[in-house]
Amino acid sequence: MHVGRLRSSSRPGSENAAYEIMLRALSALALVATCEPETTSFRTTDRSDGLDPPAAAYDLSWRGERIAHVRVWSEGGYIGNTDEPMTHIGFQIENKGSTVIRFDTSALQLIVVDKRGKALPKPVFTTVTPLGPELVSIWPSTTVTLDSYFTLYVQPMAVARMGVSWSLRYDGRRYNETTHFVRDDDKPVLEYRPQKLPQIPSS
Repeated sequence: MHVGRLRSSSRPGSENAAYEIMLRALSALALVATCEPETTSFRTTDRSDGLDPPAAAYDLSWRGERIAHVRVWSEGGYIGNTDEPMTHIGFQIENKGSTVIRFDTSALQLIVVDKRGKALPKPVFTTVTPLGPELVSIWPSTTVTLDSYFTLYVQPMAVARMGVSWSLRYDGRRYNETTHFVRDDDKPVLEYRPQKLPQIPSS
């Protein structure tokens, strides 16, 4: 088979321009196909209470006394101001008992896995806001909202599922729980921002 050279066009300028436009369009399409968004959404697979923001909900009791209502949610994964991949976990603790509850920030741990169920490098707990002591006090008849942040060692889109372990202390006892999340690309990224921490008595 004979392969000939491309013939010069009678209008080389216009054809070259069209060819360059086509190449640029193909390059743009390839870039869109290979680039992943920098933000992701996660929804809990645990029982929810149907309120906003959508969250896992837990009613805690001890010896017949209702102690607390706890909500846990995520605003998703994103790239932080330092260009590091991050993810967020929010907590809202309403004390319905008669004794102070303490949220143990030192017990926070996050496990992340990919779509094949393989464990990814363990994220590092970065901070919780509002800033405060390691044990955050929630006094009777008050509600406290906390935002915790973790640094990821992979891009947010690499995370398919995650589980956050958290702990409360109440009257010398400890309550441990793990809340599970799955990435949901059809779910809009939450724009909810927690309200200011309520004024509570000092311990």
